[in-house]
Amino acid sequence: MTLLLTATGCETVIDLPLKTSPANVVIEANLVDDNRPAQVRLSMSVAYQQTNVYPPVTGAVVTLSDNAGGLEVLREASPGQYAGTTLKGVPGRVYTLRVETSGAAYVAVSTLPVVVPFEEVHTEPSAFGADEGLQTTVQYTDPAGLGNSYLFRQYRNGRLNKTIFLQNDKYTDGKHVNQQLGRSPNGAVGGPPEATADDKLMAGDSLTVEMQNIDPGVYQYFLTVNQLMQQNPTASVTPANPTSNFSGGALGYFSAHSRRVLRIKIP
Repeated sequence: MTLLLTATGCETVIDLPLKTSPANVVIEANLVDDNRPAQVRLSMSVAYQQTNVYPPVTGAVVTLSDNAGGLEVLREASPGQYAGTTLKGVPGRVYTLRVETSGAAYVAVSTLPVVVPFEEVHTEPSAFGADEGLQTTVQYTDPAGLGNSYLFRQYRNGRLNKTIFLQNDKYTDGKHVNQQLGRSPNGAVGGPPEATADDKLMAGDSLTVEMQNIDPGVYQYFLTVNQLMQQNPTASVTPANPTSNFSGGALGYFSAHSRRVLRIKIP
């Protein structure tokens, strides 16, 4: 299936392999600390071998609440696309999204983490050799206390690199982090095993990097997305679906997260 991840004010396409299974509800929901309301996309999965046309789920009842007493029913702006109006993303708050459709209910809870400042982005020669081109390096200071998780997206000259770059603080708790985005020996921070020629950074390129602070459940979801893409980059059937944070058997995710963006011209 094709997954849409909201990024830098637009929709980001992720090609997500799913195992062959009966049609199921797919929920893609984001709430960002950018003073914009929640955005939710509902569709039905199809077998991987079928055409990539995912029927929208219309007429669902979608509610969003927080632990400060807020509650709203999202409106269906277009078939399968639901939007909030009043609740906004506030760091530290816990949000619950409930989707009711065809007699079933699906619930996910996501905490919008306290913002970790995005301090710097620059490029360095790749740790994997000159053929890999330049590699993006990000800097931030991880707060003390385990459980901080991060998702990065990278754009070269406005073109999205489809890799989902993930980091957490398992080995960097409370430390200043200076980390290259890309493949690692254990596959911990990258997505696909190799960048395409269009993704390789060179002097003179415009580089945009987005840093999201995500909660551990969302980190786990995208970690399994990466693992499936690494293990089965061209397979028509995968052994499992990504670990969703929704109850009730739905596919997909609900992410309440912060977002910060830095842009540079590569010297």
